Amino acid sequence: MLLVDPSLISEIDNFASESLGIPKRALMLRAAEAVASAVRSYVSKGSKIRILAGKGNNGGDGYAAATLLMRDYDVKVYDVFSAGQRTDEGRYYLTSYAAAGGAIEPLSFDGASLSDIRSSDCIIDAVFGTGFAGELPKIAVNLAKELASINDKTILAIDVPLGVNATDGSICDGSLYRATATVALGFVKPGLVSYPAKEYVGKLIYDNIGLHNDEILSNFAFDSYYTDYELAASFIPKRQENSNKGSFGKLLMITGSLDFPGAAHLSLEASLRGGVGYVTYLGEKDLCDSLISKLPEAIYKPYSLNDLTPESLDEISSLSARHSATLIGSGSSRSEGLRRLLIRLLCDEGSPIILDADAINVLSENPEEGRALIKNAKRTVILTPHPLELSRISGIPTDEIQSKRLAVAKSFARECNCILVLKGAATIVTDGKETYVNSSGSSALAKAGSGDVLAGFLAALVASGCDPLRASALATYFHGLAADVLAEELSAFGVTPSDLPREIARQLAKAISQH
Repeated sequence: MLLVDPSLISEIDNFASESLGIPKRALMLRAAEAVASAVRSYVSKGSKIRILAGKGNNGGDGYAAATLLMRDYDVKVYDVFSAGQRTDEGRYYLTSYAAAGGAIEPLSFDGASLSDIRSSDCIIDAVFGTGFAGELPKIAVNLAKELASINDKTILAIDVPLGVNATDGSICDGSLYRATATVALGFVKPGLVSYPAKEYVGKLIYDNIGLHNDEILSNFAFDSYYTDYELAASFIPKRQENSNKGSFGKLLMITGSLDFPGAAHLSLEASLRGGVGYVTYLGEKDLCDSLISKLPEAIYKPYSLNDLTPESLDEISSLSARHSATLIGSGSSRSEGLRRLLIRLLCDEGSPIILDADAINVLSENPEEGRALIKNAKRTVILTPHPLELSRISGIPTDEIQSKRLAVAKSFARECNCILVLKGAATIVTDGKETYVNSSGSSALAKAGSGDVLAGFLAALVASGCDPLRASALATYFHGLAADVLAEELSAFGVTPSDLPREIARQLAKAISQH
């Protein structure tokens, strides 16, 4: 699904009006129809509806919706800022609603107004739309707090809940209420599907209000996407029947350690399920001996990262150059040998390299040097950190990362010239220019080892020739989907990372058969 930054919305509205001949008043009516439809799906005729209207187009949508709903519901609009409407189309629907006998009152925090709002069956938040940014005015903060205290009513937000930043998913101070549902109009905005804002959005009800057409899509540059099933499935690489193992690339894996042997097993099995033609595993001899009995498909090369010589660094660098992707770091344990190898691989020319877990942690021991190595690498670099790992390499506090996940992820990827897979709820995949917000996954993945599976699967897709950015979005989605399907049977408690590789393969098979 396409995500559209709020900064483009007014441009699209103007284009629709001036070039496509769709009056803004007509767009507002279509928005109102979408809101009215949502109301009817939640509350029955005759119910008490209270609309909180701001002074911009979001408030205009509220007045237009009130006009449609007043025939079947007990409707009243509260003018939040006592300022009426500032746009021509907003004033038109305010006037239409008032002329039809609609009740409008200024919002006050006296007992009567709050009692009336609290006693309603459905509250519609039409205070701020996509154009709002910055700090909430005091009256809006107080209103958000009042809404947060109402737990037993349906609260529908028009386009954006009060206090949510639709661009980056951050939350204004004081915005604590959680909408029952948000009616996203025209296009879904990135902030609505990214945490922490996603927690406040409720059910997302999308209506394109006639804007999702070929003329608009071809006249604007879009760079953000919500990775759903259809989009992820479209990224699955085609496999020709007239092919051989050499057709699907070679993956070099430097994962696991004697301290964390499970990481090696999980990442290796996931890579073997990911479609790559060859997998070469490089690690401690005892670990290789253990893995070969369970996963005989890989090629094993015993090496100790603790005993690297200049000659062995040359050998591994040459080996990496002969493979179509390299994965390093999953459960590797931090060591001087790993640091030396990373520096060598990042400085040498080669195919894409995926840095996971301890590869990121080792580079974070000197964050400024680590970021420089990533930025100046002579190969495509993909990082797969969780928030704490990103904090270590970026120097940005974890709580700041979590409060502005989209903005931080895009900024880091852009500044370090890499692809970033910021793991967590609604995982973000971005190269700083194009961004994917993942829609799959749950707390079933909140277990040690899940990231090892993701890294192995992602690396296999890249090695087999899939575009690195799309491979990252594809891997993230099917990794989450596998967990979701397994959780239906086993619950989020019962899914283990070991369950994931085979289920990922099953879900890929279903997607391939349907496309």
